[in-house]
Amino acid sequence: MAYERKIPIDLDCPLRLTMSLIESKWKSCILDEMRTRPEGIRPSEIHKCLPEATPRVLDIQLKEMVEDGLVSKTIFPELPPRSEYRITSLGLSLLPIIDAMIRWGEEHMDIFEKKYRKGF
Repeated sequence: MAYERKIPIDLDCPLRLTMSLIESKWKSCILDEMRTRPEGIRPSEIHKCLPEATPRVLDIQLKEMVEDGLVSKTIFPELPPRSEYRITSLGLSLLPIIDAMIRWGEEHMDIFEKKYRKGF
């Protein structure tokens, strides 16, 4: 059974379209990891880079990213089978947005450190 989005993508709004591609908690992080690995990255390496994310969630999000054309998947005919993901040119075109989000986070980190580090 194929995964289906619960909420359809709003093609009438460019902002909602863009957000639908990177809105999940991990998609931007996955693209950020892939930028440094043009040769490809295995699913297990992605899981190691993002240990807070469950493998199931990452697998679903990788599948969506392949379907959206942001990453490509190569399955090597070996035993045991091996697969790798690579960022596509469409995925690369989202990196300036992700970079802006990173800069914004760096510029405002002190505000949120005060808020979220209270209980630690």
